[in-house]
Amino acid sequence: MEPYKLAPAPAYIPDKLETGTQNHEGIAGIKPAIEFIASLGTGSTRNEQIRSGLEFIEVYENELALKLRRGLSDIDGVTLYQAGEDVLKTPTVAFRVTGFEPREICRRMAEEHGVFIADGDFYATTLADKLGINQSGGWIRAGFAPYNTEEEVERLIEGIIQIVNE
Repeated sequence: MEPYKLAPAPAYIPDKLETGTQNHEGIAGIKPAIEFIASLGTGSTRNEQIRSGLEFIEVYENELALKLRRGLSDIDGVTLYQAGEDVLKTPTVAFRVTGFEPREICRRMAEEHGVFIADGDFYATTLADKLGINQSGGWIRAGFAPYNTEEEVERLIEGIIQIVNE
């Protein structure tokens, strides 16, 4: 297979697959990222530490997302967009708040509660179009990473409650 190649790219592998400057920051971050993941794990080998570290991260992030899903589902006017209970999910929660544009919720959560959440279709453009979500500002999305805390989840839930109850 002959890959597309821009004229200034060299003709040899693997450089001919690059269309520009390599991601030096990403390359430099690989080792610290692996060390971070391994530091969260257990085991006598690096492989065991990385695997158990990734398992720890998965469980931790999913617990935060579940706490958020449960908290938001108790708020009148909040609609969660998610698969059924029997479907595995990522630690990302998509929702809407009746009577508010998603961007307004995101702005207020950042300014008033110090919580960053985002709005948009999040590359689910076809689904968002079919559901009519794009015509009204998209979804609100909260995603979790290993550095997030339960306190942040609680602050997000409380912030949405305060906005809805104004």
